[in-house]
Amino acid sequence: MEERSSEIKKEEKPHEPKKRLVVGVQYRAAGKIYTFLTEDDSLVRGNCVVVEAEHGTSIGAVILPPQAVSDPDLPRDIKKVLRRARPDELKELAGLNEREMEILGLFAEKVKEQDLPMKPLSAELRDGDKKVILSFFAEERVDFRDLVKDLAGALHMRIEMHQVGARDEVKCRGGIGSCGMNTCCSQHLRQFQSISIQMAKTQGLTPNPAKLTGICGKLKCCLAYENALYAEIRQKMPRIGMLVATPQGNGKVVGLSILKEECIVRLDEGQEVRVNFHDVAPQGTKPAAEVKGPEGPPQKKEERPGERRGQEQRRESGHGQRRRGEKREKRRGR
Repeated sequence: MEERSSEIKKEEKPHEPKKRLVVGVQYRAAGKIYTFLTEDDSLVRGNCVVVEAEHGTSIGAVILPPQAVSDPDLPRDIKKVLRRARPDELKELAGLNEREMEILGLFAEKVKEQDLPMKPLSAELRDGDKKVILSFFAEERVDFRDLVKDLAGALHMRIEMHQVGARDEVKCRGGIGSCGMNTCCSQHLRQFQSISIQMAKTQGLTPNPAKLTGICGKLKCCLAYENALYAEIRQKMPRIGMLVATPQGNGKVVGLSILKEECIVRLDEGQEVRVNFHDVAPQGTKPAAEVKGPEGPPQKKEERPGERRGQEQRRESGHGQRRRGEKREKRRGR
């Protein structure tokens, strides 16, 4: 009986979902990462692989190594890694890239001939030599119908035009930032996020456009890297201009050193001191460094909002009752 009951318990154990290996693959540097199924657990970052595409196959580079993922968490239309790319396939890919550069040169020539207000950026072949995606930057909308006709006649393939913004232009072309390094967007940023001038203010940076804008003319993407940390620390610190009490005396907050968690306080005597924000308190209360522990004198109980008003109302009602009682006694005496 015991053996049978144990068998029933084993059968009642819930079935664990099957896990499969997936890898992350990109087609362009700092481009979007696509997920593919694989059976090769020896793939490492940088390996070139042949993957399934909408129309045939394509070659990409492994960015995320194989990891096990359960079936319910996989996309429905997920495709597979077919194999590692062979030397002849990599050579063919290099030839394809050269062909794309030739098409980009022709694209630039046609734009110059027609004097269009646009800047050619890239050419990307798709479906072999049947389709090409041409990206360009322009401040406003451009009528490129005649341009597409000329390119289609010269290349004998489908033409698809993509207009991109100033940030995408730098991401595509690359460049050197004010830090002396290659631009983040062309190296590792795969998706742009919204950047605001408030991020610079939170970090205590001078709102100088010359120092806060990148070569794209927009606010630098790196302003977002440490913004969350600055915001978290700054939320705990007193505001600039607040009157505070410090162990050195009373004064006014005139500056903040956020990473050091220090307040710059100008004392009433005129001198400026740096104090850890834990040792600073609004005037009228003792700073943390002077507050005694449980063994010190009993602290005054704080009154809750409305508590004092209620006590005054009870006092007034008591006085009224006593007055009414005195009047009744006078009437009886008469």
